Amino acid sequence: MTLPDIAAALRDLHVSIGQQQDLTKVVIQDAENARAEFRALTTGATNPLVNRALGNYAQGIVKLRDGSWLLAEAGGILTEYAQAIGIDMPPRQPTEGKRKAEPIHDKQSDIGPRWPGPHRLAPADDPAPRDPAAG
Repeated sequence: MTLPDIAAALRDLHVSIGQQQDLTKVVIQDAENARAEFRALTTGATNPLVNRALGNYAQGIVKLRDGSWLLAEAGGILTEYAQAIGIDMPPRQPTEGKRKAEPIHDKQSDIGPRWPGPHRLAPADDPAPRDPAAG
């Protein structure tokens, strides 16, 4: 295999990683929309299973974001490798350099801050507050 062959393969892989990351962003947005719709439909629900379902939505979104970030990291590492062997590729790394944990906790779901790895749900002690404007 020649260097141009390796360069072409690395570029193809880089493009594929970018496409998967873009697809993941769309899936994340769809999941966030579904969670928001479910949350709106269940506002005021006192069943702890509703809160657990919302927490599970949030955990799924966190895992999708983790995957998207890992894809971005893989693209960046691939770019660094290509540059190290003399192949020029545009960088495609996470915009913040390092991923930061951001809370996505709300009063209706049982999810804490976003951290990579397994998440556990706390028991739902208090039902979600009822919004008087919701009717």
